[in-house]
Amino acid sequence: MSPDLGGGSGGGETASSSASVPPLPQPAQCHPSAASPRRCPLATTRRLLSAILLLAALCPPPAAEAVVLRGTYTNTTSAVLNGTYPLQARPPRIYFLFLAVDKVSNLDVWQAFFATAPAQQYRAYIHCKLPSCSQMVQGSPFMVVPTVPSYYCTDLVSPMNQLIATALQDTDGSPNQLDKFAFVSDSTLPAKPFAYVYSILATREGSDFCVFPSNEWADVPSTSGQGLEMAVKFHQWITLERAHAEKAWNLWSAGTLHNFMAYFRMNSLQYQWNNNTFADSRNFGCLDEFWHMVALYGTLHHNDPGRDQNVQLAMFSRSPLRISANAGWQGQCDTFVLWAKYLQTLGDNPFNALHASLDEPSVPHGGNWARPGWWDTLSTHGIRSIRQSSFLFVRKFIDKPHLYDGPNFANAYSSIVLAG
Repeated sequence: MSPDLGGGSGGGETASSSASVPPLPQPAQCHPSAASPRRCPLATTRRLLSAILLLAALCPPPAAEAVVLRGTYTNTTSAVLNGTYPLQARPPRIYFLFLAVDKVSNLDVWQAFFATAPAQQYRAYIHCKLPSCSQMVQGSPFMVVPTVPSYYCTDLVSPMNQLIATALQDTDGSPNQLDKFAFVSDSTLPAKPFAYVYSILATREGSDFCVFPSNEWADVPSTSGQGLEMAVKFHQWITLERAHAEKAWNLWSAGTLHNFMAYFRMNSLQYQWNNNTFADSRNFGCLDEFWHMVALYGTLHHNDPGRDQNVQLAMFSRSPLRISANAGWQGQCDTFVLWAKYLQTLGDNPFNALHASLDEPSVPHGGNWARPGWWDTLSTHGIRSIRQSSFLFVRKFIDKPHLYDGPNFANAYSSIVLAG
């Protein structure tokens, strides 16, 4: 989702694709994102580490594009948490990639977030559209990347990939295939302390895409003459694994899918709130809501819109992806954003869960079909709800919101959300 824009069930077939501080929520099951290796079977962990060490002894490090790395480092939660890394790699690093126009709202909260972060575990890069943004972050943890031309909706992918390109040039230590590249908007705030965000992102396998309900996806008639060619719509604020980040930059720099908007005839028809359904070839949205997923996974080919499909996507968090007229939110949604139209979507809906937990003063403005909701006021109860939610980040906030029941928003937010 661009910074200004906000940024099912049933049978199917398997296909392939071209104040007091509340406790943090804990992962419920053994999973690459689990906070403790003790949740996973010890025998499995030992076999995995043995395989990694054997591979390290027999094989030199492959080139950056080598797919084998994505399998080699599968499920290395214990290595991350215990500080033991294969191939003499440095610890996993989270690259926070900020897109900003003229400022970073609530910069003081972000400075408090990074103040507790070990230097080897993160980098914070920012692409500023205007010089005032670059001036604002001087002396902060943010490193400004060279500005590239960008255009609302039609091309915010250029600055996104500029951030990736700069982060990939980080030479402080050998790259770690568990590195993550997380996009953040200038109106976002962290929903957890740095240590928690790090423990989740550095141990979760694959890339994180928060996929919109399927009636937002784009489709055109297939060139084969059978069925539809589909592009999945997702929130712009994605997190990429290292291999995907490298691939995205290489594809973009080679000109891949720069014609996406024209090919899918995006925004060529008048938008109507009640006339935007699954597989109707009425396509709306921005390049940054489609490009990375189509580039990395290709378009989906769906022969029968009336029949559900499950699509297995490698290194896609919470795969498979369901193609269905009734598909709601899918993938991994780490950033809260309020789209009023989809707040009550059935199924796994973390957005409604957080919204429903807010007290009245903390309910954000609702936005509209083209703009998500935003906060200008929040209570300490609302701040605690954010801390207790499943999200790692939340947006959109104005700069210096009003604290409903206290004198200083930044102090209250930092003491409740960022406490260890």
